[in-house]
Amino acid sequence: MVEFLATAGRHRDRLLLVLGCATGYRITELLSLKWEQLWDGTAARSEVQVARRNLKGGQGPRCRSVRSRRVPLNERARAAIEAYAKEVPHLTAAEAAVFQTGRSQGGAMNRSQAFRMLTGAAVDCGVGRGRLSTHTLRKTFVARVYAASGHDLIKTQRIVGHSSPLTTARYLETDQDELDELVRSLAA
Repeated sequence: MVEFLATAGRHRDRLLLVLGCATGYRITELLSLKWEQLWDGTAARSEVQVARRNLKGGQGPRCRSVRSRRVPLNERARAAIEAYAKEVPHLTAAEAAVFQTGRSQGGAMNRSQAFRMLTGAAVDCGVGRGRLSTHTLRKTFVARVYAASGHDLIKTQRIVGHSSPLTTARYLETDQDELDELVRSLAA
């Protein structure tokens, strides 16, 4: 889907997809991003940090328990940032929203627009929209971190900012074939 969006010239949409899978931020956190968080004017930053007020629970009664979350950016994410910034240099003012829409007059797209964009891109690529949502990006990130950490649930929990490993475990899907193979591999 990433390559389809790049080929179609939909760099903003591609960036949203890549950043979602590369950072694990929730969709509202991604949509809160300003250019100054991703772009120094000439190159993509090496990390992105979302302020506490833009994180889940960051404005509620327990907001003091929520800390900002910093995530290093991999090369694919940095390349997507650079491609989009070079495509729309007139939109990259430091305080401007990264994921602007024509209708928002310089403001960020909302969650519904992001959902429609992602499901529309999935349909265009021949992927069914049945199990796709904006939260799919975060779940993909969690699964990748979990696999890369050698299946360390605690490290994964800390990276994604969950308060409990049980919450993180709910993000990890296993299918019956995988479970059956695990049981077959046990020595008698």
